[in-house]
Amino acid sequence: MRFMLRSLVLTSAALCATAAFAAEKAVVNVPFNFESHGQAFPAGRYDVTLDSHANVLTLRSATNTGQSMTWVVSPADCNPDSPALHMIFDDAGSTHELHTVQLGTRITSVLDAPAQHHGAGSSVAAGSGQ
Repeated sequence: MRFMLRSLVLTSAALCATAAFAAEKAVVNVPFNFESHGQAFPAGRYDVTLDSHANVLTLRSATNTGQSMTWVVSPADCNPDSPALHMIFDDAGSTHELHTVQLGTRITSVLDAPAQHHGAGSSVAAGSGQ
């Protein structure tokens, strides 16, 4: 099987339907180190925000605010039961590669190389909206 999904609930929150759709900011605690585009991120708390036009998503370390990444986002499907923030990581041995980030109705393109998917499992992280 190419993808095996393991759910990892990192934070819990009671979200109303409108919060999932109108999310502009969310917080997530990632319990493992991960990478994106060759940049290493340590385990910890991260703030995820959309710009005022909902076109640019920023992932920023809450403890080291100088460590961040920014991506252009596009529309995504979202239902009332969806968490405000949904992050998918591909597991390749001891490395977790960030695959996509979805905040409300906005999502990044695929962030890791297609070669990372072959035989790799995946982890899912959900965060709370604010």
